[in-house]
Amino acid sequence: MLVGGGWLMPTILLVDDSPVVRRVVSRRLVAAGFDVLAEPSASAARAVDLTTLACAVIDIELLDGSGADLAGELLERRASLPVAFFTAGASPAVVARARTHGPVFAKPEIEQLMAWIATASQPPPTK
Repeated sequence: MLVGGGWLMPTILLVDDSPVVRRVVSRRLVAAGFDVLAEPSASAARAVDLTTLACAVIDIELLDGSGADLAGELLERRASLPVAFFTAGASPAVVARARTHGPVFAKPEIEQLMAWIATASQPPPTK
């Protein structure tokens, strides 16, 4: 997207309660040409303007709630928002619930997540 004479980089919402994960994933995303809005909690993510986002990556288990519940709330506000989960492990029931909103990727394997983001952040084709 061309804005003000320059290209606007897609913005990725990253929600993870681990500062290390936020830092590592954010660095990878920035190196791949994305802007990153990194939030430490579900409550902080709820305040984000979803209209500016290309996609969201959410930890399944956040300190202040369920990543699957957060995804459901975000999708109620913007049904077209691509959502994926990045987790170090969760019960099969929690993972299954998250998968109703988007794919689940295991930490620390970041390559599959990066490939999903690259695809999910593409603008829809124009007619």
